Amino acid sequence: MEDFHKISIRGRYIYCYLCLRNIINIKGLEDIPEFVNTILRSFTSSSRLDEWQSEVDEVMPSIVLDEKNDETYYKLISYEQILGLRRYYLENKLVADTIENLIWLGISNLYGGFKSSDTFQYVKKTINLVNDNRIELPDFSVISSCSVNDRGGWGNPVSIDIFSKM
Repeated sequence: MEDFHKISIRGRYIYCYLCLRNIINIKGLEDIPEFVNTILRSFTSSSRLDEWQSEVDEVMPSIVLDEKNDETYYKLISYEQILGLRRYYLENKLVADTIENLIWLGISNLYGGFKSSDTFQYVKKTINLVNDNRIELPDFSVISSCSVNDRGGWGNPVSIDIFSKM
C-alpha cells in the first residue's frame, strides 16, 4: 500500500473508482444511477473541482441518507432523483460506503496544499472494504503513470475512461 504515496490524488481516485466498479460487477449489484456516475467520473478530468464539489456534495451518501435534508436542501439535483438515490444507497450499503470514501478522497485536499495522508486514509478504507468482502482489487499498475510529482500532487487531468478499459 505504500506505493500509493507515489500516486497523485487523481490516480488514487481512479483506483478507488475501479474498486467501486469491481464491487458492483463482481457482486452483481444494481449499477450506480447514471447521474451519480457522471458526477463521480468527472473528477479526474475537471479543471473546476470547486464546481465538482458542489455537485458531489448533493449525492454524498451521508447527505442523501440524512432525512433532515428535505427538498429545499438540494439545488442541483431533483428531489425525485434524491429519493431514488436514497433507496439505492439503503439497498447497496457496500456501494454507498465506497462512494462516501471516494467523495471524501476527492474533496479532502481541495482547499489546502497536497498532503498525502489526507487522501491515503480513504484509499486504505476502500481497499479494506474490498478485501473484507473478498473482491478482487484492481491491478495497481493501471495507475502507475499517475505521478504524485505532477501538478502539485493532484496529477494531470485525464479521462477516467482510459483507466476503466485497462
